[in-house]
Amino acid sequence: VANIKLSLKKNNIPLEKITKGGGRLYIFSPDLQAVAKIMQTLVGVHAIALAVSTKFKEHEEIEKLVVEEAKQYLKKGDSFALRAKKSVEGPPSSKHYENTLGQAVMDSIQGLIVNLSKPEKQIFIEVRKRDFFVYFSNIPCLRGLPLGVEGNASFFFEGKKEELPAAYLLLYRGCNIFPVVEKKRAKLEAHINKLVPYNSYRGFVITEQKDSQKLVEERKIQAIGTADSGTTEKDFTEYKKFDSNHPEVVLRPLLLYPKELIQEKQKLF
Repeated sequence: VANIKLSLKKNNIPLEKITKGGGRLYIFSPDLQAVAKIMQTLVGVHAIALAVSTKFKEHEEIEKLVVEEAKQYLKKGDSFALRAKKSVEGPPSSKHYENTLGQAVMDSIQGLIVNLSKPEKQIFIEVRKRDFFVYFSNIPCLRGLPLGVEGNASFFFEGKKEELPAAYLLLYRGCNIFPVVEKKRAKLEAHINKLVPYNSYRGFVITEQKDSQKLVEERKIQAIGTADSGTTEKDFTEYKKFDSNHPEVVLRPLLLYPKELIQEKQKLF
């Protein structure tokens, strides 16, 4: 939640509130398209849905809302299914909503075909204690772990293109990244800043190697990340030498990582 709030604030996107329930986060904003764009860059988010919401009302009013929205989405000849989920106990059941609202949609739009196994289109209904939501699709997001849940790691940057997917994989696993460089340079800073959208839009504090021990102490650095990926005997000799000079755990996320997946991650930048 903190990462979402920060990302929206950094991008000047208005946020009314965020609530929790039923394994969901409900984000209320007057600019859902802008929110959706930002959410697709946040690690730890599985998927998002752009929903129409209303305060929970009488069944007839809910039915009217669902039909109005369905008319903008479904057309004659479409096969569809209506899926309902409740986060409150007691009647009516999810099945009741599926049957009654599905029938209302069928009655209002001629020529629809019900297909519960492989529908062309789906209507999703979520019922909470005080709110009712209607949406039509889930947008896949990055997944991974929420940023920061696995502690802090430094990462050595020299300006190589493979450093970005390597650092991204640590962000993806919930690590806060603190860049370390031999010497600060504008070009190198621009290189590192390509990761900002995946860092909840927070800028990075860049540390020179001569001050890295101070960084470890101040930020309680638990691990060091590198973009190492070589697998020759010479490479492993160098890794052993590097590791012996650092008491922190050394993470090499690209080591033995499939090349095609590295190329896929590089497309993010």
